[in-house]
Amino acid sequence: MLALLNGCANIVPPEGGKKDETAPVLLSVVPSDSSLNIRPKKIELYFNEYIDIHDLDKNLALSPLMQITPSVLSYGKRVEIKILDTQLLANTTYRINLGDALTDNHEANPYRDFVYMFSTGAYFDSLELRGQVVDAATGMADSSMLITLYNTTENDTAVMAKKPLYAVRADASGSFLFRSLPLKSFRIYAIQDANNNYIYDPGEEKIGFIDRVVVPSLQKDSTVVFNMFREKRDTVKTETDTAATIVPPRRPGKVAYLVQVDTSNPAERTFELDKELSVDLYRELKSLDSAKIYLSYENNGIEVEAVQKLRVDSAGIKISTQWQPDKKYTLRLVKGWARDTTGAELPPGKYFFRTKREEDYGKLKIHVDGRYFGDSILLYIFKDNNDSIYLKPVTDSIISISLLPPGNYDMRLIVDANRNGHWDPGNLLLRRQPERVLPYATTIRLKAGWENEIDFIPDSNAGKKRPREAGNRPGAATPQNSSPDRSKPRQ
Repeated sequence: MLALLNGCANIVPPEGGKKDETAPVLLSVVPSDSSLNIRPKKIELYFNEYIDIHDLDKNLALSPLMQITPSVLSYGKRVEIKILDTQLLANTTYRINLGDALTDNHEANPYRDFVYMFSTGAYFDSLELRGQVVDAATGMADSSMLITLYNTTENDTAVMAKKPLYAVRADASGSFLFRSLPLKSFRIYAIQDANNNYIYDPGEEKIGFIDRVVVPSLQKDSTVVFNMFREKRDTVKTETDTAATIVPPRRPGKVAYLVQVDTSNPAERTFELDKELSVDLYRELKSLDSAKIYLSYENNGIEVEAVQKLRVDSAGIKISTQWQPDKKYTLRLVKGWARDTTGAELPPGKYFFRTKREEDYGKLKIHVDGRYFGDSILLYIFKDNNDSIYLKPVTDSIISISLLPPGNYDMRLIVDANRNGHWDPGNLLLRRQPERVLPYATTIRLKAGWENEIDFIPDSNAGKKRPREAGNRPGAATPQNSSPDRSKPRQ
């Protein structure tokens, strides 16, 4: 009976009701939205429930900008937007966008994309200006850039010194749109604005500019395209700057070196066929006896000396040779082979390692259209978004590259206008645009032992990359709107 009574006395919390996912309802606005000939000091919004303000700095967007940002405050079910009316311009259309800043105070359900519009004149400006933002170095879309409009009476230094008249951010696809603009000319810029100050910080942020003034219109197919770049920093160094760049010894007081090979299992193929063999030094060398550095490999039980070339710098020694695939190599550093700057002799050593096979790599055969031949067009190939693989002028219609480790590869063509062998950014004050880049929008997934044959067709629409699973056998379906990738296993 006691057990039964105890069980009956257990307190069970009541089950909660269904979560409130209903957005607040806007009941009225004073003055009413889309009013003409007004200079409001205060705009009041009335909702059906209590309202909170969240992340106003991330959501608030003004067009045009105001020198003193309006305050947005919540008073229960009422929200007040307070404006210093003396800063409002005559005959100007204003848009106040609060984004998703207004939420109910219970479940934080937002009242989405609130926009309030009014005019200080007798009409509304209705023109638009749209465009696209592209990263000049990659040719792909660049998102979250801030596009700014200035009066044509301003010069290029204005973007570094003062806030613009109008500003809007590009979306995730790099597209932007100004609404409710007047019929007048503007200077237009795009900046990265990492610190949200509406001003371009040279060297720290990316910039894009157009070589002409722009005029808003009603034509939706009229677009402005920015090529974003980061300007080079000032390369002039003082004596103090130069002294500060001197790198001290990496391991003071230690006499040693490190051979960059995997010696844990000489039977395992680990060394790349297209790499130099590096010997990293903890101190700079005073002397080197190359005759005491031996590199050899086994060939059918016979040890063969490899022809080698040495390259020495402050960081270490680079040993290059024509590496034989799938061979066991031996590096011998004989006693007395080197001394460091303290006069100490570096210890001898013997290192065993094995090279990879050719079948451990993939191969690319790239067909390039004749329009892109010449020493002013560079083909740039890189792996996994950062590892540079190939950068050379396009001198033939077919480019074959072998010994490529498996992985994801991207390509682009660089219009090398000054023929210096690499891509160059622009310069705002010199009105020099960055060099043009034509991206191949599909990422190539290269497998070991496979040869991928590619028709390089530059992407005419800057946008997101479309990854492709390379390695389709001949006859497999080709993805729509992409160039054929004739991948096949190498014989």
